[in-house]
Amino acid sequence: MLQRSAARCAELLEPIYQQLGRDVMAQPVVHTDDTPVTVAQDEHGKTVAGRIWVYADHGGDTWYDFTPSRKRDGPQRVLGDFKGYLQADAYGGYDQLYVPDGATEVACWAHARRKFVDAESADPKLAKEALDLIGVLYDVEREVKARAAAEQRHPSPDEVLKARRDRSVPQLAAIRAWLELSEAQVLPRGAMAEPIRYCLNQLQALCRYVEDGRLHIDNNLAERQLRHFAVGRKNWLFFQTEGGGKVAAILASLLQTARAIGIDPKTYFRDVLLRISSETDVAKLTPRGWKQHFAQDVADHHEDILVRLRDHYAKAQ
Repeated sequence: MLQRSAARCAELLEPIYQQLGRDVMAQPVVHTDDTPVTVAQDEHGKTVAGRIWVYADHGGDTWYDFTPSRKRDGPQRVLGDFKGYLQADAYGGYDQLYVPDGATEVACWAHARRKFVDAESADPKLAKEALDLIGVLYDVEREVKARAAAEQRHPSPDEVLKARRDRSVPQLAAIRAWLELSEAQVLPRGAMAEPIRYCLNQLQALCRYVEDGRLHIDNNLAERQLRHFAVGRKNWLFFQTEGGGKVAAILASLLQTARAIGIDPKTYFRDVLLRISSETDVAKLTPRGWKQHFAQDVADHHEDILVRLRDHYAKAQ
């Protein structure tokens, strides 16, 4: 019964979900990542490993997509017309998007750093050198944010860009030199060779974040937005069908976006489900659109009800 209700809600909300996806893809910077999910029965009745993909912008809008596999046609379908900065890992399925007049690749220093952490037991000295070098890049980011936080504001893209040009660009040059030197010193099949080659292969994309103060040093934004699916797998274990994956993607997109922009998801869902049959402009029903056009009216109406209830009980006493 609960599954049918969720599926019916998702069916009604799908036009809003699709509009939310268009809103995310219209942004100049999008973060993406994916995580595996188990589907108990695909269209052939077999258990398969599906994927949940996340596409998130810097304003809090988050859009999830379900695919029955990790084939590149999933990102291609969503991002085929995207022409902004795409922050992602080095998954080869994104490569077809990085073409002239297409998306611009921005790699993730957290991924690169993690690879050196994984190889640390094989060569602690060399790994520490790499981690220390990368740590300086993160120090720059933290210091810019700390200065702005002390003034109770967010750092502007211009001041972020200036700090990166002054300090991160020279550090990236030092990292490049260290990688090239270290590659000649390690065994080609050794544990340290893999993270070094990864960084050298991805170096242009890893350095791209210093070109624009709006860009992040890593893709942790997308990873955070997938965390509740990773945690949830321990509780719900699997989607019963591929349709369940789509239902989860629709509801999670609207839920997570509502939370991120500071509106109560329960209030949002209840009100939107009442409005959806009469509102012709679906853009007004996305979490951001609803917050702009309807949230205050709903809050005022709720407060009016509470006042009348208080007056009623006061008279009754």
